Amino acid sequence: MSRRTRPTAASTIHIPRQRGGRREPVILVVSSEPSPTLTSRAALAVGRWAWKHRLAWAPTAIATVLLVVTGVVHLIEPRTAWFLAALALAPAGVWAWGMLRRPVSRQAALWRAVLAVFATAVGAWFALAVWFAPTRPALFTAWTVLTLAAQVAWLVARRMTLVSEKESA
Repeated sequence: MSRRTRPTAASTIHIPRQRGGRREPVILVVSSEPSPTLTSRAALAVGRWAWKHRLAWAPTAIATVLLVVTGVVHLIEPRTAWFLAALALAPAGVWAWGMLRRPVSRQAALWRAVLAVFATAVGAWFALAVWFAPTRPALFTAWTVLTLAAQVAWLVARRMTLVSEKESA
């Protein structure tokens, strides 16, 4: 007959019967888990920080998803780039149509123009990345520059929005 052994990961401590109406002994199981390593602590700290600031890093997350999507679409059907190239001109057309439709302030017109140029650049990058592959050095550099520009603009716009909300309150 084989003898049953207790697992080494936990030690069982039997506490003697207590006075009173209790008939069964109390059993306390103490886990002997190893303490977390420095790497796991660092990963946990980075994960908590990233979760806390997830909205601030939205442009970088979106750009990373776009990088992966362009790689997958390039592998499946690179000829999709022709449709995407035509679609890349849409932001400029929407901006021009909006400028003809209703006059706006000079600052609003500038912001809209900058956004239209940026959206057109992203659309053009997307089309080129689908056609040539996003891992080409020139396209990867363009992705990095566009991601940094979007991230900085996002943080500046959020800061300006938070300041204006505090002033109006």
